Amino acid sequence: MTTDLRRRLVVYVTSLLVLIAVYSAAYRWGMAAFEEESRTWFGAMDVVVQSMTTTGYGQDAPWTSVEMTLLMVLIQVTGIAYIFVAFPAFVVPWLERLVRPAPPGEIGTVTDHVIVVGYTSLCRTLVDELEATGTGYVIVEPDEERARSLFEADFSVTHGDPSSAGTLADVQLDDARAVVVDASNREHIGSIVEIDRLDVDADVFAIVADPERARYLRYAGVDEVLSPKHRLGKALADKLRSVVDTDGVEFGDGFDCYEFQIGSGSDLLGDPLVAARRVESDGATVLGAWVRGDFFPTLPSDLRIDRNTTLLVAGATESLERVESLTRTDGRPYRPERTPAVVVGTGIVGSAAIGTLERADLEWVAVDLEDGPFVDVVGDATEEAVLSAAGVDDAGSIILALDEDREALVTSLVARALNPDVSCLVGANLDGNVERFTTAGADYVLALPSVAGRMLTEAIFEREAMTFADSVHVRSTDVPGWLADDFDRSRVRERTGCSLVAIERHGRYYSPTDDLAVVSDDRLVVAGTESRIDAFGDEFDADADA
Repeated sequence: MTTDLRRRLVVYVTSLLVLIAVYSAAYRWGMAAFEEESRTWFGAMDVVVQSMTTTGYGQDAPWTSVEMTLLMVLIQVTGIAYIFVAFPAFVVPWLERLVRPAPPGEIGTVTDHVIVVGYTSLCRTLVDELEATGTGYVIVEPDEERARSLFEADFSVTHGDPSSAGTLADVQLDDARAVVVDASNREHIGSIVEIDRLDVDADVFAIVADPERARYLRYAGVDEVLSPKHRLGKALADKLRSVVDTDGVEFGDGFDCYEFQIGSGSDLLGDPLVAARRVESDGATVLGAWVRGDFFPTLPSDLRIDRNTTLLVAGATESLERVESLTRTDGRPYRPERTPAVVVGTGIVGSAAIGTLERADLEWVAVDLEDGPFVDVVGDATEEAVLSAAGVDDAGSIILALDEDREALVTSLVARALNPDVSCLVGANLDGNVERFTTAGADYVLALPSVAGRMLTEAIFEREAMTFADSVHVRSTDVPGWLADDFDRSRVRERTGCSLVAIERHGRYYSPTDDLAVVSDDRLVVAGTESRIDAFGDEFDADADA
């Protein structure tokens, strides 16, 4: 029985007993005063209960006085009302509990799995990634009703107290790879202490909204404390830093680099990131992708595309129709380092963004409701005058790092009205608001739960986070002989790992479609990581020496 249902039952039964007692006293007094007959307490209660339950009208019927008749009508109506209230409040939930499947109290044999203590929005992306990679997991949910809902949604879940040694044994803690706890919910601190007491080999990871609490969690036995808000702010600021090194290659005349954030209706949603290559069928080239705050110059198959994915694509204007149809969004030219940047909010997210901009030597201005060490303009950012004072009218970018998504949504609309060309980057607190921000005109939206999921995945599987040494290098080169005789853009990627971006002919750039043959004086524009560009050069040198 859930806590809410138990509380309602206590209120219902208590009020019913009080009402029966009041009606019994009133009936006993009324019979003596108006009918001139005395009744015992038990006799009066018997008549009241019969009338309230509609099983009879009492052996004293009919009554001769108007007062007693009205009292009996009131008792009968009250009884019927209580019966009608009981059905939706107690009978229906009880029947639903009988019909609905209950989550298991323990799981089958499993090893090297991940235990998630309490399913919160910050853990949702992690569970999605675990399912996508086929990694075993089990959610330990102390709330029975929520556990039932998760079980019905086909999650691997068990209902139990996560701070109980018995529950932890049921989910096979001894054989687990890792335990994840959302420590923003203080009731789960006991789970961390119990896991530490059991002294198991599994790594324990805790997510915190406030980094100030990290030391307490380490005292309790957590191996690593993760702060997704700090990572969110850094990721938003990193988006202003260039991830493309063109080394003198300057596109123009309808050929450029574009950003496409994945839309809600995209056919790519849920697919492995490498499936984004499907947009290249008309000559466009995927240079890389931002996934939940990290940039990937290569497209791994173990990452899934979601609404927090943005593709970096190079191509001619006519080759982008395929990209737009698959992503369900309009692309915009990729222009990094749009400064000055106005940072709205100087909390954990905003402070992290400011620190990243400062280290990158990018100009910024901070706005907050209250004065502080980073604040340049004090005021409500939803007011036009405040944003104008911060220089939004002439700013290159605005980073919204507010605690309330509603305030950020209004601020984005105001900023867009003041400067239609400003690049708007938003840190959303809820995944469900990503679409709202995009509709309102935000150019890049990153949700906190997605960042948390990405951080947990990296920590659990010991993956390295993106660094700017992993940027995309674009180079112009002569056509190697092994490609000139048999032009096929896929051969470039197969042989060197680089992507063929364009064919340069007499100063103009063309998309490398299969029906475009190369000639002797053409040059190729290729893209890849620094190591892969070097591999392409080695292949070219080997071809020249042959």
